[in-house]
Amino acid sequence: METSENPQQARTRRPKSFYVAAGLALLVLLGLGGLWLATHNAEPARDPNAALGQLEGKTQEEIQAELDRRVEEGMLSISIASTVEFADGQAEGALKIENSPSNHYLMRVEITRDDTGETVYASGIIEPNHHIQTAKLAVDLDAGEYPCTAAIHALDQDTEEPVGQAAAKMTIVVHN
Repeated sequence: METSENPQQARTRRPKSFYVAAGLALLVLLGLGGLWLATHNAEPARDPNAALGQLEGKTQEEIQAELDRRVEEGMLSISIASTVEFADGQAEGALKIENSPSNHYLMRVEITRDDTGETVYASGIIEPNHHIQTAKLAVDLDAGEYPCTAAIHALDQDTEEPVGQAAAKMTIVVHN
């Protein structure tokens, strides 16, 4: 059985060596491109001239100011009422929770009864320079005085992951 080739196909047919050479050229180009990416995306090495410690010639006051700034960044300033009064178990009370403008963290507050561990209030996330003046409790408490602990959770501003916690003793008073 004879096959007849189209004259157009016969003219464009290339020898096997052409395809082998083209494949090798493509591999070389890919290799060079990978080598370029590897050398241009590499992280810079540590500078051998960098010395441990702060710059020479800094005064003791400059060094102390830098240390104080770092300590201040890690601190959490909290403000919450130490006694909160409610007309009844469903009324609002003046919690006076503040996330100070100087804080570098978001915060969330959870108030629990000391005698039972029951959570009686939980805030949402509070941004720096924001406050909650008044709020209702999460449970309807009977008239009485309730020793409580307010847990203040510091949260990373970007990830909202917990980074620390502080606590404050407080008393909730329900009148009726």
